[in-house]
Amino acid sequence: MGFANPFQIYFLIWSLLILNFYLQRDSFVEVTSEFLFLIFTVKSVALVLLIGVRAMTSSVSEPLAFERLPPIRERLLLIAQIVVFAAVPFAYLRAVSLAGGDDIFSIAGYIGFRSAMTDDGESFGIFSYLSILSLVTSSITIASYFERRAGAYRLATSILVSLFYAYVSTARTFILIFFLLLIFPMVLTGIVRLKGLLVALVLMGCAFVFVAVMTAKGVSIEADVAGNADSLFENLRQYTVAPFVALSRLVTDPLVAELGLNSFRLAFSVLNALGVADVSPKALIREYAYVPDATNVYTVYEVYFRDFLFLGIFIPPMFLIGHWWLYRKARGVGGRWIFYYSASVYPLVMQFFQDQYFSLLSMWIQLGFWYWLFLSTKFNPEKNSTND
Repeated sequence: MGFANPFQIYFLIWSLLILNFYLQRDSFVEVTSEFLFLIFTVKSVALVLLIGVRAMTSSVSEPLAFERLPPIRERLLLIAQIVVFAAVPFAYLRAVSLAGGDDIFSIAGYIGFRSAMTDDGESFGIFSYLSILSLVTSSITIASYFERRAGAYRLATSILVSLFYAYVSTARTFILIFFLLLIFPMVLTGIVRLKGLLVALVLMGCAFVFVAVMTAKGVSIEADVAGNADSLFENLRQYTVAPFVALSRLVTDPLVAELGLNSFRLAFSVLNALGVADVSPKALIREYAYVPDATNVYTVYEVYFRDFLFLGIFIPPMFLIGHWWLYRKARGVGGRWIFYYSASVYPLVMQFFQDQYFSLLSMWIQLGFWYWLFLSTKFNPEKNSTND
């Protein structure tokens, strides 16, 4: 069915998670057999989708994604890069202000900045939108570099700017989407192969550790190697297996269906801002559950369970249909679809953690718009060096 297709990623992620849970289940609170049966039923739905897709495509010979990427609207891309670069000093000053005047490149300042963003509900303003724009410009620039249309200095500058915006996002998940948008299009088109992918994974791991140090979550410069290893392992438990166990506690507790308040958070936010509806949007940051590890994420199923109870549990597997459609487009048509599918891999990979589909609908709209703006539809796989 093709390398890096969504079913490969989906079953790999969930197999590793469930295996990890069974290896560590004695150190967590008890998970009911009814919950496990529910989860395996949901996975069976995904398996049925896989069998159906495989049956429908078994006789179809899919071409590989075009080796060459789509033409780039270079002038627009360059303008966008200048904008995000010029905004860096102002974004830094805003971050320092939120940190109470402390330098955000110090551990105390960075923790204060993150606390203002997550605990106090402070906004990063327009710089949040520039962060998304920066991701797109870097992902297209690296493609342009491999097509010998952008120089090394321009690429390095773009990546450094994006890393700055990833840093001030204070979220390790932002680092993940940055690397996916940067590397995955190159993997799909065969420009980056196994060696390059491994190097990218090592660099991403270093970035994760750096943010962990700066936020004092899992790694400390004052601890020895053994202490940091234990702390990092505990931190990984909180963000991998613990959400799965926390979901089991959520499912067993009686809830009242919230009927879209979580899934359609963006719509309610807009209506509330316009004064049309007097309904405040649900907070993205949840209350902590103790399983016994403290976690405030509950896998991809949490949002849909809160809205539609047990029926909602069966919504996330349906997203595989959309992922597969994007993958077919990326392989069969190429062009922009390579970037669209690469972006969609992020919420697919993050299913073990929390919902990144409807909860981040604003980000998906922005990503789709910028790729549409910067990449031309006039795509000729034989000769695509002409810009429009």
